[in-house]
Amino acid sequence: MMITEKYILTFYGLDMKFYSEEYIAQLWEDSANKEYLSSGIYVTGFIDVNRLVCGKVRGCSLGEVAYVISVTRNPIETWDKDAFKESFINVAKDIKVKLENPLMTLSIQELDTHFFTDIE
Repeated sequence: MMITEKYILTFYGLDMKFYSEEYIAQLWEDSANKEYLSSGIYVTGFIDVNRLVCGKVRGCSLGEVAYVISVTRNPIETWDKDAFKESFINVAKDIKVKLENPLMTLSIQELDTHFFTDIE
């Protein structure tokens, strides 16, 4: 059992014609590689494409797609949670700029998790 953090980054209102899941993944990899070269911390992410329901009745016109990138710090690889958080934020900011500053939310949750390498 390990207490760690889960970071959830969501980009809203991106047009899938221009910003595909593969494109977002490539941006993430490029930014994570850049961060790794400067800090030694690699920020691995899982990308999900979700539907956004924001309420046209109330004037919301963000589009229907939200990209959700989830990251869990593995304390075995990076024990310093403040350093990892800084690396995560650096990657998120880099991608936000490359996407021309779409709406974005970031949440951090404390997590009790288990990492398995070998099961005997």
